[in-house]
Amino acid sequence: MQSKLHAVLSNMKFIVCLVFLSTAGFTSGQSTQEVRAHSGYTRDGQCSYTFVLPPSSVQQCGSGQGEADLQQIREQMNDLQKNYQELRQHDNGLEQRLSALEGNTRNTTQFGPGDKNGLPSSCTEVTERSGFNTDRFYVIDPDGPDRGVLPMTVQCDVEGGTAITLIGQNSEARTHVNGFSGPGSYFKNVTYWNSMDQMRVLIDQSSLCKQHIKYECYASVIWYSSGTPYAWWVTWDGRQADYWGGASPGSGKCACGQSVTCSKRCNCDANDGAWREDSGFLFHKDDLPVTQLRFGDTGYGGQGYHTLGKLICYP
Repeated sequence: MQSKLHAVLSNMKFIVCLVFLSTAGFTSGQSTQEVRAHSGYTRDGQCSYTFVLPPSSVQQCGSGQGEADLQQIREQMNDLQKNYQELRQHDNGLEQRLSALEGNTRNTTQFGPGDKNGLPSSCTEVTERSGFNTDRFYVIDPDGPDRGVLPMTVQCDVEGGTAITLIGQNSEARTHVNGFSGPGSYFKNVTYWNSMDQMRVLIDQSSLCKQHIKYECYASVIWYSSGTPYAWWVTWDGRQADYWGGASPGSGKCACGQSVTCSKRCNCDANDGAWREDSGFLFHKDDLPVTQLRFGDTGYGGQGYHTLGKLICYP
């Protein structure tokens, strides 16, 4: 339903408008006056701004307290006007980005033959309607119109002839970890494009979902020899996971440990002063998506790099 999409984009525009809201103060004589800049939201979706000069300062301007006080007020108004222009330019930039997003999603809001919703339910339906561009974002409604969660923003791709759905997050870049000795003392919270409720609906309705996790290590273990975990990830509902990418839930191992291709639980557990890597896909739908990354044993010469991939789901 187009109204759902418009509600999402309108909320984003309102947030842009609120970015401008600010207050400026100045000193006149022995008292502090305030000139306020208020931001509003017009019926046609545009931001509006109003400068308000307090009545007390107007009274002082006309009560003979001197040209100096009036000049000070003028200078403060000029400074506020300059700040307004800068914020207005920033606001215009954000509006342009929102317009680009609307353009990227416009092709998914067209009504198809016999379609009462107007929004595709999956990337499979996006492909069937008009094809897709991997550089674009699409809005889908997995649980259908007028019920459940709001439509969600995704990317679409094809793997082995099957349309797949991808959801990105803030931990995809290779990130250095150093100076955290205690178990799990380093943490990175993972923030996604969509809410957890939206992603869980997609996961529940998908036949398969997966997420790639990788840790490159130098003298930094995942499990210590005693079995104490120094690195782990956290499930969607806040549980500390007891397995790494490529291994099974409850195994307490990485992929190489489960396949017995390394001498310990993980490659990193060799802890021999050489760069090593433990990586693989997480497949267990009841645990996905990853919400936090935890690492330790990166003090006293130890270090590492973590990378987390997009959540990928199959119809």
